[in-house]
Amino acid sequence: MTDMNTGASKRPTFLTVLCILSFIGGAWGIIGGVMNMSAGAGTEALSEMSTQMEEAKAQMGDDAASGVAGSMMDAAADVAMKAAANAKQIGISNIVLAIISLLGVWMMWNLKKNGFYLYTLATIGGLLVPLIFLGVNLVSILSVGVGGLIGVVFIILYGMNLKHMA
Repeated sequence: MTDMNTGASKRPTFLTVLCILSFIGGAWGIIGGVMNMSAGAGTEALSEMSTQMEEAKAQMGDDAASGVAGSMMDAAADVAMKAAANAKQIGISNIVLAIISLLGVWMMWNLKKNGFYLYTLATIGGLLVPLIFLGVNLVSILSVGVGGLIGVVFIILYGMNLKHMA
């Protein structure tokens, strides 16, 4: 019996695992985007929470309210209000970027190098969305940090597999 190798490249196991994890992450991104779109209805509850935070700051005293804790509470309340006000736009952006990311992963699954660039573009876009809609502040930067770290790790790992893609 002869080995009838048609010259097609075989996808490495490591790339397969990365793609499967990314497919799961992309599906989660779409689900999260849909959930985020429906979260905008809670602006009344956020307004009430803001009032309660002001009351809590008043009870903490002048030193604590004007210190780091008070400024963090203000920043968190501001980000929460912006997130509620822009929930639909953030959700749509997340869905679109997740679909672009999934398209890139699908291309890499099929050993197409252009998928890497599409995935990288979508990942960077996903890091910029919160900064665009929530503003550049400590709270939004911290929220981007974890996702950014995971995104950069995946970009590096996919980059290590570029040699297997055409």
